[in-house]
Amino acid sequence: MTSFRSKHYPKSSRRFAVVQDAAMQYFGAFNIVIMLVVLLNISQGSFGNSLLWTVIIAEILALVLGLMMAYVQLRKRYAEIFFVNQHFSLISVYDIVYEQKQEAFPLAYANPQFSFEQDKITFHYHDQIITLRREDWEDFDLIMGWMSAVS
Repeated sequence: MTSFRSKHYPKSSRRFAVVQDAAMQYFGAFNIVIMLVVLLNISQGSFGNSLLWTVIIAEILALVLGLMMAYVQLRKRYAEIFFVNQHFSLISVYDIVYEQKQEAFPLAYANPQFSFEQDKITFHYHDQIITLRREDWEDFDLIMGWMSAVS
């Protein structure tokens, strides 16, 4: 069995830290929008409880939406690839943090396409088309070698 890790491999094994790290950009973007709406309301003379409740509801929605978007990002971000005999498995950050098992997929069905100009590999994995980019994988050339060994 051979495995390769990407730069997205989680540095912490704590779920809360990994999810919050992924959600921070979304929290920031939503809070900028909320601050602009608050400034607009204050400039129009709206103060008091209605503004307070609007901000509270907007913050709750921002937290929920930010967390949902972070979970989607963690599922789409691949952290590790395993090669075993004539099979391989891609492990996402979500799978690592939540300790989920992934099935091996036959390399023969991957049908990898190599783009040397753009430094990427595109291949089939279960019912998806996945693209791995050189900047995300330290051992990109070795991964390309494993993928091209069967095709």
